[in-house]
Amino acid sequence: MLIAIRYFAVGDFWKGLISASNFLGFLLSAPLTGILNRSAVPRSRVLSLLTGTATVAMALGAFSGSGIAFSISVSLASAAIHIRQPFFTDLYRENYPPDHLATLISLGLRLNLLLSLLCGLFYGRLLTVDISHWRLILAAAAAVLLVFSFVLARLPGNPPISRDEGWLQAMMIPFRNLTFLYVQSSWMIIGFGNLWIQPLKSIYLVEQKRGLALSPALVTIILVVIPIATRLLFNPIWARLYQKMSFPALRISINLFFMTSIPLFFLTENLYLVALASFLLGVGTSASPFIWQLWVTKISPPSETRIYQSAHAFLSGFRGVVAPFIGLAVLQSLSFQKMSYLSGILVFIATLMMIPLMKKDRKF
Repeated sequence: MLIAIRYFAVGDFWKGLISASNFLGFLLSAPLTGILNRSAVPRSRVLSLLTGTATVAMALGAFSGSGIAFSISVSLASAAIHIRQPFFTDLYRENYPPDHLATLISLGLRLNLLLSLLCGLFYGRLLTVDISHWRLILAAAAAVLLVFSFVLARLPGNPPISRDEGWLQAMMIPFRNLTFLYVQSSWMIIGFGNLWIQPLKSIYLVEQKRGLALSPALVTIILVVIPIATRLLFNPIWARLYQKMSFPALRISINLFFMTSIPLFFLTENLYLVALASFLLGVGTSASPFIWQLWVTKISPPSETRIYQSAHAFLSGFRGVVAPFIGLAVLQSLSFQKMSYLSGILVFIATLMMIPLMKKDRKF
């Protein structure tokens, strides 16, 4: 987003596409999972091919000569990476004991966060020195993706079992579960509250006419370094809480941080408050990998984990693709502050919806 805005000065449509690209991948993961449901394609091959697709798209992005070509290339790379997500949830459930699922994947997540933190600091500094260095960053990313496309091809796994359902029938299996439907209704509301404001944060910090016109280094610190450092700190705490708390209680706890951080981010031009809002968001999102990737394991049969997660990813993808464009459109009529208040209200409504699911036995 920083490169698209500062280097290419792309229009709002392309900003929205980049912001929604990961959710476009989630949206496409459901039909892909449904199609592969009837085949015996190994999970390792799927993960390798998708990572290879992201490699090609990222490499094309590094040599883009226009903002449109750049936006399309990096969006395709992001989408290909995020299509893989249900296959990783399936991988976790197959290989890790359920009582320690969150704590075991937490180690990998913390390593990922640490690398992201170091890269965020380095990239922000590099782009401040000369923003044209973005080509080197994308080329390096393509090289890393290429290596891991080969690594994932060697990933072990149980022999794949083909099923009889058609791809559409497979996609509909989770929607017969009333608990799944109710949770997804709440998730859709909080998702819109979070996601339609997401691209506006970059605009608010980067643009001169509508925002604060901060340097690339400051933007990177606020949007990348602070949230990642916070997630690195709180990730193991949430991992332990995931094992001890019910899903509704955990979801409510996370929502409280979102409900506070979103309005606070746009409240004033005071960078300390903006940084505090980024910190609070980091606390909340540090729990997101566990509830987002693992919650379906609490309600789905083991053989249908991938299908449930792909349906969850599909709905996340839908709101993730639509919400940023709605946010950019509404920004033409409402201020950043008013939109952030609306987001806070949506999160509050979604939080209230979780209360009826709380039970004494804490089985869910």
